[in-house]
Amino acid sequence: MTRTQLNCFSAVLRTLSFTKASNLLYTSQPAISKNISKLEEELGCRLFERSGSSLTVTEAGWLLNDFLEQSEREFQRTLEEIHRLSSNAGRVLKIGCPETWNPHYPTELLRSLLADHPEVQYTVESYRLSELLSRLSSGTFDIIITHEFYAASPLGPSSCPVAATGCGMLYSPEQFPGVTSPAELKELPFLVYDDDVSKLSKRFSGVIRECCAEFGFRPRFRSTNQASAALFDTSSGKGVMFFSDWDSPVTNPIYGYLSLNRQLPVNIIYYPDKLTAEANILLKEAKKNRQKAE
Repeated sequence: MTRTQLNCFSAVLRTLSFTKASNLLYTSQPAISKNISKLEEELGCRLFERSGSSLTVTEAGWLLNDFLEQSEREFQRTLEEIHRLSSNAGRVLKIGCPETWNPHYPTELLRSLLADHPEVQYTVESYRLSELLSRLSSGTFDIIITHEFYAASPLGPSSCPVAATGCGMLYSPEQFPGVTSPAELKELPFLVYDDDVSKLSKRFSGVIRECCAEFGFRPRFRSTNQASAALFDTSSGKGVMFFSDWDSPVTNPIYGYLSLNRQLPVNIIYYPDKLTAEANILLKEAKKNRQKAE
């Protein structure tokens, strides 16, 4: 069974005429007849019933036609998929993370989520939360990864939990040696690098208050313009900072770290209508891991 034979069969079925089929395929009528005869011989049955100058399609002929039409549809779907893969070839998943995060942790998270998809390439860049959300909205980032209390409003992007991390207070052991409990630093303000303390996420400030309440005090907040300025003031003993175990300053010997005995969810933040193929793969793996954990 050759492609030429099948083309001749389809042409004859459409026209119900060997002459018209030959004109359709720009070949001779004897060539059409020869190819149909060879095809029928190979299949062991008649595809057309001949009565004088008229043709009718046999049941076997209609079965073959159904098969060929289905094969054509599958072929077109395959071509579309190949085109999609070709269009996305070399596409890099663009990920944003908070500026203080230790690159090791999101990298390990991404490696575990994409273990079954080595073809997915990605880059990670770090900015302040406001910049992360702006870049996510504009499409500069495909997703961002951050903590639960940074999740946007219901009218903003969606979120999907992917991990959990501990949290604590960062302080200066040089300025406050021998500290063993967060309660011993309750007179110091929490330094927050946001535009304005009044604009702090209720969730963010609520988490800190809940953590400190377990140690018997209510925290105060003082705003700073940059993370670097807040870290400098912390090292100078002018305040403390709230950090998670995923943050790089936690591993810096300049700072002391006191656990606040709480686990914080880590989320993928994304816009459902802007998901690229690569981001969708990551999100599906994250949701799959979440279902296993539950």
